[in-house]
Amino acid sequence: MNRFKWILLTVASMAVVAVAAEHIFFQTAGTSAFGYVKDINNLRQVKKVLQDYELLVMYGPADSQSLYLVDSKLTTQYSLDVDGIAGKLKMEVRTGDNLQIPLWNKAEDATGIDYDHEFGLVTTGLSQCCGAVTGYRAYDVKSGYLILSFNSFSGGNGAVQHPFVLDVPNSQLPQRYIGVISGDSTRDQDFVTPAPGMVKTALVKMGIVGKFYQRLQLDMKVAEGYAPSIMSVTMEKNPNDPDSGKIEINNDVATLWNIDGGTDPNAIQGVQMKIVVNGGDGDKTVIIPVVNDRLNLDQATVPEGVSLKAQ
Repeated sequence: MNRFKWILLTVASMAVVAVAAEHIFFQTAGTSAFGYVKDINNLRQVKKVLQDYELLVMYGPADSQSLYLVDSKLTTQYSLDVDGIAGKLKMEVRTGDNLQIPLWNKAEDATGIDYDHEFGLVTTGLSQCCGAVTGYRAYDVKSGYLILSFNSFSGGNGAVQHPFVLDVPNSQLPQRYIGVISGDSTRDQDFVTPAPGMVKTALVKMGIVGKFYQRLQLDMKVAEGYAPSIMSVTMEKNPNDPDSGKIEINNDVATLWNIDGGTDPNAIQGVQMKIVVNGGDGDKTVIIPVVNDRLNLDQATVPEGVSLKAQ
């Protein structure tokens, strides 16, 4: 009996030590909610509030770590009787060894939020209905900087949505991002007046966190009764670049082994964007190479009936 009591006391003592040894660096809490209601128009509505947290760990020189906590509150509402969804998103980001430093916050219309841990991206999406294409925005988790907006053309269900990425391995050069926005996007259709006799079709954007931003507009002629469509958008190796064979492209990320360890941004090249569009007169293919760290208009392939210009 005494031995049994001694065992109980030992276990209890170990539990007390374990609790005492726990050190809380940072702690927070939120509330999620769900509602199923009928509105004044006799339509069934689903309302959801999702409070969530995502910790991103970014690595620097000598394997140093920086922590970023994204505290998000997403409120969405949709009907079971008609198409459409609406949403509001609030984000707050903290950093520091103990997550003690408020860094940035943002609020916008959105119906989803996702993360790319490799490149430190917070991606928000706004879905709607009736054939509209979800408009995504890619933010830098470190600064809250809006890198660019884009639509997804990869077709991968459940995959993390991010723009096309140019990544230089073993280098301190930051990633370059390329995105394409169509005329069917739910947001960020910041087109200018199209070329005469043509219809606005796509925006092609290239950017880097806080450094530069480039935007091209693609317009095209359309047949009577047709609207412009983007059939596909892909990134591929540029066959005119002799070192492009060293590049690896996977999941919309181009790893530029052709300039492994490079320090000169002007050496960033070897890939091209291939955009296939259709306005009722068959597919037309536009090819825009990246040369000297920019989308290059002079070397672009632009078929008849299509216009490509810088904004």
